[in-house]
Amino acid sequence: MIVNLALLAVLLIVAGAVFRGGLLQGMMMFFNVLLAASFATAWYEAFAAYLERYLAPYTYFLDVIALWSCFAVVLVVLATVTSTLFKTKVSFAPPVELGGRVLIGLMTGWTVAEFTALSVHTAPLRNDVVPMPPGQSMLFGLKPDRCWLWWVRGSSRNGPFAVGEAPFDPKTDFLERHEQRRKSISQEASLVRPET
Repeated sequence: MIVNLALLAVLLIVAGAVFRGGLLQGMMMFFNVLLAASFATAWYEAFAAYLERYLAPYTYFLDVIALWSCFAVVLVVLATVTSTLFKTKVSFAPPVELGGRVLIGLMTGWTVAEFTALSVHTAPLRNDVVPMPPGQSMLFGLKPDRCWLWWVRGSSRNGPFAVGEAPFDPKTDFLERHEQRRKSISQEASLVRPET
């Protein structure tokens, strides 16, 4: 239940923040978030593997750290670039502005909720915290984690950002792999592994 409430809070907070920024700024933020989250999801495993060479005792934390670090860096860069390029305020008719702000706010909030839900799978949590068994899903049945997996799998196989020889999650076993990982974590005495 706590995961569902946290995801709902993320969705509403992000949607409200984007709504307050205006329609044009909201559209730019939506695309920035979409690109940053897509990039982070597609490439975090390579970054986590790199970090593991230097931070091996903290291996259980590296996936979620790599995922959110990639997202934050790419989002800051994109937001800086777009805010520099688009300094002029654009006015829309009031109904378009209001309706567009609501829609783009909810779209951005949903995208961040999807990304956050996926990141829950990579975090060093107990299996009972992450809704996985058949019949259970996150965010009151809306399955944002699975929606995000579908998006990233598709965009890494097709379209302008496709990675032909190495698509994301080629065996479509992301959820199962991380469930097994959480099982092994729960059997460890400590989340910090001894140095070898």
